[in-house]
Amino acid sequence: MRNRVIYLILLFFFSYVKALAQERAYFNQTEVGFLWGKGTKSWEGDYENRMNLTVSSFHGAKINAHHVVGFGIGYDQYENLSLIPISLGWRGFLGKEGRPQLFGGMDLGGGSTLLEKKETTDWYSNWYEGGLMLHPSLGIRLPAKNGKWALSGTLGYKRQQAYFFEGSFDRSGNQPLPGSSTLPRGYSAMTETSFLFHSLVFRMGVMF
Repeated sequence: MRNRVIYLILLFFFSYVKALAQERAYFNQTEVGFLWGKGTKSWEGDYENRMNLTVSSFHGAKINAHHVVGFGIGYDQYENLSLIPISLGWRGFLGKEGRPQLFGGMDLGGGSTLLEKKETTDWYSNWYEGGLMLHPSLGIRLPAKNGKWALSGTLGYKRQQAYFFEGSFDRSGNQPLPGSSTLPRGYSAMTETSFLFHSLVFRMGVMF
């Protein structure tokens, strides 16, 4: 359900940005880097540090010389969990065009678990679902001599939620009365484990 809401928001905003881009200049920011944060708890009770891959591609339209709105999609690896972040975003630039600029960014959306397989047997089923994602960032833009593209480097913070569900099938054949159970139809038990990843994000790439 959460993934469907994300897709609907993205589809609506993509249509808006596409229409806006026909009147304004197209903007792209594609970067690769790492997510640094706390991982799983060790046997001693301490959290081990993790460093994971992150890839991001932001597509937008310039609404004026200093502001861009658009949407982002990418790939984030959190230990054994792969998420596709899908977000709406903004970029704001400080300084003159054609010269080095500082910029800020804000992305708000969610993580899709499209790359994660749902495991189903005769007795149970389990799967991951993504949750809310928040990603503020600061960076620097270094334009090339021809002015058509620029190098970029960003440092930011990412807050990402995710969920793991595991349910046992109801094999009794009895159908519950409407409204008598909060479990999905066909399940006799369901557990939900929530995850919250806090990450320092460093990425480098290009803008054009």
